Amino acid sequence: MVSGVKRQVGLFLILTGLLHNVVGLILYWTELQAIVTEGLWNTLQEGQWERLSAFWFMMFGFLFMLLGYLTDWLLKKKGLAPPAAFGWMLLVLSLAGAVMMPMSGFWLILPQVWLLLRR
Repeated sequence: MVSGVKRQVGLFLILTGLLHNVVGLILYWTELQAIVTEGLWNTLQEGQWERLSAFWFMMFGFLFMLLGYLTDWLLKKKGLAPPAAFGWMLLVLSLAGAVMMPMSGFWLILPQVWLLLRR
């Protein structure tokens, strides 16, 4: 059975993804509005770098919400810790992102990884 603050890692990941998407809405409001106004279908084309950035920024937030939900489900509903490989892959992803984009939110994931990898 998993106990303590480690049980909250899933919630922390969900909140990180939610925060990411709130920031994305603020930063990319114009691009997202144009995508929605044009009807979504086939609105991302090669060369539209701002729109593509907006899309992937938002998708990454939803990905973290999904990972958080699955982590939360494992920890709270099943009483199981995610496999260590999940924590290590998240660590590599976060470190790579933090090194390549130091002025980003990748740093927010590192404390969550630390909690995941603790025994």
